[in-house]
Amino acid sequence: MNRTQVPSGRRRKGGAPWRRTLATAAATAVVVTATGLPAVAVNNYPDEPSEAAASVLDSTLFQEALLAAAYSQAGSESNPGPNEGNLNVELLGSELIKLNDIEVRLDEILDYGQAGALASKSEASSPVDAYAVSGLLGADGGVHLDGETEDFGKASVDVLSVARLLGIDGLTDEIVDQLLIEAGAAAAEVKAENGVILDQDGVGGLGQYRVADLDLFLHSPVIEDAASSIYDIGGTIDTTVEDLINENLDDSALTGLFDAVPGVPTPSITVDSNMQENLFQSVVGEPITSANQLITIDLSTGQLEIHLDKLVDSPEGNEEGLNGLPANTELIDDTTYPLIAETVHELMQEVTRILIGAIEDSLNSVTINIAFYEEGALGTLDVSWSLPLVDAVNGDFPEAVNNSTGTMAPVATVLVNTINTVGPALAPILAPVYDLLISDEGDNIFELLINDLKTDSITAPIRELLSPVFDVLSQVLSITINRQVTETADSVAPTATADEVVTSLDLNALSIALLPGENELARINLGNAAVRITPDDGGPGDIDPSLSVDPAVVAPGQSTITTGEGYTPDSTATVQLTDPEGNPVGDAIPVDTDSDGSFTVAVPVPADAELGVYPVVGTDDTTGEAAEAPLAVVAGSDICAMDPTLTVEPGAVYPGDTVSVVGQGFPAGVPVAVQLRDAEGNPVGDAVMVTPDEACGFITDLTVPEDAEPGDHVVEAVPEDGSEGAEAPLEILEPGTNPPGDCTNPTIVADPAVVEAGDEVMVTGSGFPAGSTVIVQLKDTQGNDIGDPVTVTVGDDCGFETPITVPEGTPPGVIIVDAQPEDGGEGAQTPITVVADNSGSGNGDGNGDGSGTGAGNGDGGLANTGANVAVLIAAMVLLLGAGAVMIKRRREISQAFATAMGRMSGDKPAV
Repeated sequence: MNRTQVPSGRRRKGGAPWRRTLATAAATAVVVTATGLPAVAVNNYPDEPSEAAASVLDSTLFQEALLAAAYSQAGSESNPGPNEGNLNVELLGSELIKLNDIEVRLDEILDYGQAGALASKSEASSPVDAYAVSGLLGADGGVHLDGETEDFGKASVDVLSVARLLGIDGLTDEIVDQLLIEAGAAAAEVKAENGVILDQDGVGGLGQYRVADLDLFLHSPVIEDAASSIYDIGGTIDTTVEDLINENLDDSALTGLFDAVPGVPTPSITVDSNMQENLFQSVVGEPITSANQLITIDLSTGQLEIHLDKLVDSPEGNEEGLNGLPANTELIDDTTYPLIAETVHELMQEVTRILIGAIEDSLNSVTINIAFYEEGALGTLDVSWSLPLVDAVNGDFPEAVNNSTGTMAPVATVLVNTINTVGPALAPILAPVYDLLISDEGDNIFELLINDLKTDSITAPIRELLSPVFDVLSQVLSITINRQVTETADSVAPTATADEVVTSLDLNALSIALLPGENELARINLGNAAVRITPDDGGPGDIDPSLSVDPAVVAPGQSTITTGEGYTPDSTATVQLTDPEGNPVGDAIPVDTDSDGSFTVAVPVPADAELGVYPVVGTDDTTGEAAEAPLAVVAGSDICAMDPTLTVEPGAVYPGDTVSVVGQGFPAGVPVAVQLRDAEGNPVGDAVMVTPDEACGFITDLTVPEDAEPGDHVVEAVPEDGSEGAEAPLEILEPGTNPPGDCTNPTIVADPAVVEAGDEVMVTGSGFPAGSTVIVQLKDTQGNDIGDPVTVTVGDDCGFETPITVPEGTPPGVIIVDAQPEDGGEGAQTPITVVADNSGSGNGDGNGDGSGTGAGNGDGGLANTGANVAVLIAAMVLLLGAGAVMIKRRREISQAFATAMGRMSGDKPAV
């Protein structure tokens, strides 16, 4: 026998000298196990004709079996099975190993704690038939490969811990302090039938496997430091924006607006950009993934994810990803790091794009500050005007702030009135600097600035960080997808097409080796299945073909689906329709057989075929053996007029609407009259004539007359030859009412959206089920009830309107109007704002001398504190989308409220 590992298309270059030294030193390690479980291999029943073995996980140390988990085995004579093994995570974690004189529990380097209901199954039912599978334990007790990724769970290998236990240098805590490989959904299946090991899916060689997620998680202080660099870049962008505005703003045009006010000094103009926090959050607020999906970086945590499945391309351009690879595909080699480094560069370009986009979105954090200040013997002129750039360009101007005192107060009043009237003239002065900031020229300025700062402070350090990581990985770690080890023997089958046949296959969906090569230190295999068979004298070329047709009765011009089984696997066959005398009818149809020796093909019957029995013959091209199945060709009216059915869509319409009528099982070629009838059976409107096709079906439109009476109707379809027909109900709706489908997607609107405690709010709902009872309740942002509920009945138009009163004493802030159907159906919510009662506010700040010339009297002076609070709360309501966005989950409301509060604050995170 010849035992081989199928060669991979990707080869690792020769290892460094220190690698051999490490392997020699590690050879002194010993193994301490609690159970002595065998690893998966097909050498457990060497004296029996066939055997099978499977496991969720197995491992070796110095190429000797260490342990297996969810393990099963079978021998064809003494233990044929089927036998099953279930995963015991606790037992797995209790295994002990020693590496370089250090005793370690296996669960310190391998975590299978998130595994799902995983199991294996093995069966060796004859010398030429064996089966092994590892995967998900189904509800029916079977083990299968298919399932959602989360059902399989995750397994992770702590590469950093292993490397340090082996004494490998180059990965210090300053470079990387976490390095995990996480794999999910590893499963394998190997099947031998009639002396042939099958390729069940036609992808990746014999057997089949599944590997879903495969990621490398890396945490580094270098990446955490990059977050502070992003914050610094934001500050530099603020400075650049201020400089650009100062250089390009027409100061003289701006100050000239106030020349007409006598006794007013030339104002000072300053620019204040406060975009830093917004820019920082735009990059750090959530993880960023590269365009090729290979890398995800989270600058807020310092974690870098490398999605290893994106390192490979499937053959022939398919989209199988990790599951479409040739046998023994190496995932990490000397080509890996250059691809990673290139992706880091692309990822940092994405950071630049995000920052540039965030600049335009944050320009309202840029203010132009105009200040008039002059001290005199009897008073002070102190008037300031801070203009958010975007608002000012759009014609939205705040009022000036007047803190003037004494004899300068009258002058200040004139100045303030002037300011409040010159707003429209200001927009054209500020527009050029705004246009510059959002123009291509501005983008180029910022892009050059960001890239210059980012390259030295972020891109280069991260690329330098990854270089030693992959230097170590490519030398000490081998990650193989679809690892296959085979044994072959001379073929004894007279019909075999090759000199050798595979008699044994060990398949590992995912295999991770430490110090791979001749002196391989350790290997962990996930998703394993193996079989060994002994072909008998009949050999793996024996076949037993059979043929079936469905349907077995057709009309001329129709087709039947022909299925063949038991033909030579992965070969060809020929299918021929013959007449009752055995003569060929039409062309022969060539087909390919799959790994099970099966095929499916459509066989047409000519439209002019005579009635009778037409055998369908399927011939195996390799052996010449044939099988046949009878096909009856009968008149269309005989085959179709058996069980006619009718469907009308939609089932409820208004007079004048059109419905689609679908008939099946009617006599082919026989005209059918489609007629609308009322509850008494009287015809309504004219009949529509339609002829069923060769498949015994038809589709036609039927229009309801404009004068049709509302109520229950039927649509009737009757063949012209008097054979059996069919009918379906149709409801004619009263004009002006809503069909049931309109009572969906409930929404509510509250008016007004800003109220004082004790005020009444009118709540209008739409899209609720007609006739249902809805409970309207006020709630705080934590979901607690405020006041008593109001109960209302939904009208026929799916809507309602009801007042609800905000209770006296309700504190200022955002509250929620909640409308929920009493039957537990879908409801709706919308926020409103409760503000303080300002009716009793007095004068504002005076000048302290009793002259009454100070501002704040409520007639154009400074707004009082309560009003400022109202403005703040109203801003939060806008953030929450009051009156426009219906927030339907309380948790979302709470989160949105918290976000709004955070954006209102000036706090900046420590970095």
